[in-house]
Amino acid sequence: MRLAVSLLVLLAIASVIGTVLNQQQPYEDYVLKFGSFWFAVFRDVGLYNVYRTNWYLAIVGFLVLSTSTCLIRNTPRMLREMREPDLAVGSGYDPRGMVNNTEMFSPLAIQSASNMVVAVMRGRGYRPKLHESNGGVVVTGRKGRYNRLGYILTHAAIIVFCAAALYNADIPVKLDMLTGAVRPENNFHIPLSEVSKKAWLSDNNPAYRGTVTVPEGQSTQVVYELVGNGYLVQPLPFRIMLKRFHVAYYSTGMPKDFISNIVLYNNEGKVLKEANVRVNHPLTYHGVQIFQASFVDGGSLLKMKRYMFNDPGAGAVDEQARVGQSIKLPGTTYMLKLKGFSLDNVVPADAIESRPGAAHKHINLGPSFTYIAQSTSASSAEFKTYMQPITRDGQSYFVQGVRTAFGTPYQYLFIPTGPNGSIGLFMKYLSALQKQAGMNSGESTKRYVLHTFKVVISKYAPSMTTEAEALYFQSAISAILQLKAYPVPFVVTLTGFDHRWAAGLEVTKWPATVVIYWGCAVLVLGIFILFYLPQRRMSVALRASNDGTEVIIGGASSRNPYEFTKEFEGFVTRLKSALQGQDDRKENNDG
Repeated sequence: MRLAVSLLVLLAIASVIGTVLNQQQPYEDYVLKFGSFWFAVFRDVGLYNVYRTNWYLAIVGFLVLSTSTCLIRNTPRMLREMREPDLAVGSGYDPRGMVNNTEMFSPLAIQSASNMVVAVMRGRGYRPKLHESNGGVVVTGRKGRYNRLGYILTHAAIIVFCAAALYNADIPVKLDMLTGAVRPENNFHIPLSEVSKKAWLSDNNPAYRGTVTVPEGQSTQVVYELVGNGYLVQPLPFRIMLKRFHVAYYSTGMPKDFISNIVLYNNEGKVLKEANVRVNHPLTYHGVQIFQASFVDGGSLLKMKRYMFNDPGAGAVDEQARVGQSIKLPGTTYMLKLKGFSLDNVVPADAIESRPGAAHKHINLGPSFTYIAQSTSASSAEFKTYMQPITRDGQSYFVQGVRTAFGTPYQYLFIPTGPNGSIGLFMKYLSALQKQAGMNSGESTKRYVLHTFKVVISKYAPSMTTEAEALYFQSAISAILQLKAYPVPFVVTLTGFDHRWAAGLEVTKWPATVVIYWGCAVLVLGIFILFYLPQRRMSVALRASNDGTEVIIGGASSRNPYEFTKEFEGFVTRLKSALQGQDDRKENNDG
């Protein structure tokens, strides 16, 4: 019992870890979360896939073996006791060896005394049995004989759901990996057609748990099961198509609900099932469950304009690509990789406005996209660009975050926008400054900077007020000073997009899950029987003497000894009254 409890405690601790810590995530996510040192420690222990680690399966397997041995050894005897209780007096019914015991003397003959004991026991709810023993008589009684059924049910339930957990752990796949018949693929960037055949699992795999990202309007017939720093491909018995995706947000910008409209097709294109999948509301089809796990951009088409800081007079260049693609920027040494797109960006108002309104604690900055600019010299930087300008102290700005090391905070560049909401006016001013600087022949910097600004404004924004001009000039000079630390010679703005969502789905096939549920129900029933149906035993030994009968009374209970002590005292009191010559008919009426 101590061994079983220890194993169950270990399994409980491991299960808590497996519940709190997201399982089977990419190793890069764990490195960012825990750091390189603790990532390696947790990886070696197997905390990233607890339920399929060798030590977890070994504990479960040993618990099944240990519990099965106990059940096989004890069940026949317990069933025999329940069917034919107390056919013989064993040491367990020796009244002197019981926890509660006492002795008394009765003037009645042994036959009459034994009859009175039988009557009192029956009146107290026990099933009395008479046994000849060493020239005397022993009357034994027991109630709660089905208490042993609780033992059988609890142990059987532990065996059932532990064996089911082993089945769900897909041990055949682990054995195939040990023998080399199955080997995970480590390259996450190759198309499905180029994945090694050894990384493909069988269509008839009895249990699996994989994830897949499906863009709107597209479909898939496989899921990917992460194994360490690689993955295995699990074919599905149907094709999953994401018809539509919808996400709703709280006022703080956190997702409130996200729903995937999914259609399942067979190989002939026939619709098998259509349903909406949301968090905690999976779609189930023939034992396979599809859960809503996450959502990301599904390859939105982005329309952009690129401005060159080293040639601002050249005008904007139109660019277009989908999220996830990389494009070469003509006339530069840079490659642009579109990393992600976000339709909404809700931030605290005080992070943007110097004097936020009390009624608006959060501001939606609108769409944004992230991209990585990498040159042929291997230098790179990551950018986060917002489509809509933001307003601070009366001036609107184009905002772009930039960082040269992954994981570090963004440093933000604020470029003032003109009356048309673009940075075109700023680029014209920058171009004019560069030309004037080349032609400057001794004129003070402050003078020609201001003069150039006046010329640009009068030509391209003549309707600006004097106050707006002053504010724009200060903002433009601040932006120009920021450009000294800017890592690339261009800036990219977002002018339009064709948005597409992608749903992150988790697909599981755990056929033994129903067995686990029934095993838990049986476990609860068994524990209920053990706690609320205790086995209680009474034993009364009678031996004839010259003047009457010597009586030894004993009793024991499997639970609640304090409560049983009070019951035993009441039994003894009743028995003393009966054995002191009370009317037999009164005692028999108790039964």
